[in-house]
Amino acid sequence: MPSSGDELSRVVARYEWVLAHVADGIYGLDAQGRVEFLNPAAARITGYGEGEQLGHDQHALLHGRRPDGSPYPKHECPVWQAITTGRTVTAPDEVFWRSDGSGVPVELIAVPTVEEGAVTGVVVSFRDLTLRRAAEQQAAQLARLSRENVATRALADRLQRALLTPPPEPDHLHVAVRYHPAEDDAQVGGDWYDAFLQPDGATVLVIGDVVGHGSDAAAAMGQLRGLVRALAYDNEETPAATLTRVDRAARGLAVSTLATSILARVERHPDVPVAGRRVLRWSSAGHIAPVLLAPDGSSRLLETPPDLMLGVDPDTSRRDHEVDLHDHHTLLLVTDGLVERRDQDLDAGLRALQEALSDLAGRPLDELLDTLLRRLLPRAGRDDVAVVAVRPYPEDRPRPPEAGPNAVPPCIDRPTT
Repeated sequence: MPSSGDELSRVVARYEWVLAHVADGIYGLDAQGRVEFLNPAAARITGYGEGEQLGHDQHALLHGRRPDGSPYPKHECPVWQAITTGRTVTAPDEVFWRSDGSGVPVELIAVPTVEEGAVTGVVVSFRDLTLRRAAEQQAAQLARLSRENVATRALADRLQRALLTPPPEPDHLHVAVRYHPAEDDAQVGGDWYDAFLQPDGATVLVIGDVVGHGSDAAAAMGQLRGLVRALAYDNEETPAATLTRVDRAARGLAVSTLATSILARVERHPDVPVAGRRVLRWSSAGHIAPVLLAPDGSSRLLETPPDLMLGVDPDTSRRDHEVDLHDHHTLLLVTDGLVERRDQDLDAGLRALQEALSDLAGRPLDELLDTLLRRLLPRAGRDDVAVVAVRPYPEDRPRPPEAGPNAVPPCIDRPTT
């Protein structure tokens, strides 16, 4: 049977083992606040070795200054309050000063030792809060950035949606548009569309994509959209000439951004002004080619030699292209968010677009767009998506009900497109 001395030795050894391996710092102080013992963690956290601390006033050595460096009176110290009151004192926000002069944030608990009714000292346990405070600061910074991102996205999204207005609906021409934001709340893009009527009755269509994301891209988009609309409205110059003027005006007005765009004009065929035939005339500033869908489900890309995007060289040469736009054919202008993915290139995306359209030619235009977007965008993508679709109808018959009512600005008297 082990003796009481052996049992006491085992208990002491157990406590010494705990003191040596616990992560928190532990001090034993006498009634005057002098260090009687400390564990290895206390030496490691403070930088003072055991020999530098034993017998010394702990408050004067480690705790004599506040976080701002001003003196910390001993009678206000929570450790000294535990000694003088005989009550356990907790302090969640204190600073111990290391041997190298740097402060370490700590939380501590001071438990007085009482023998025969008298306080003979105090045991202080403290925890280094450096990592926790760093994590709290990081979490606070992330929360702030998240709030700023949400606010930025909301502002840019409001700006973008305010500019993406409903299109006109001239006689016997159905225009439908769609816009889908990106999945990332902070990544509102610079995609835009526009459709408006010129005084002569021609319908102007625009699709564009400003390089970049966020409020800067949305603001640049608004500036470019305004320039295109203003410069294209009241003249009958070609789309290429208008894009050239837009590029020069943007340079002169310090609208420093890069963007791809298509400017198109649906107009009467000049050789047959009364037969209802239409011609599509367009110019592309480095944008994805338009798609022309026939009533039988076949489609073709209206591919042309590439011209420079806007914002590169305002003196670059731009070209016009034209094609007949027959009744019941559907023209689609899209931005790259619809056809580009990280796992596929643009050519594959355009093939997927044509395949997705193959059985939709006979659907009403709004139904066609909604179905197309569900097929190609089963969930929100990493980029914004804008789409403009146009379908002409024969002028010797009433406007089809599925095309919706005719809607034109008051200043336009029955446009002729």
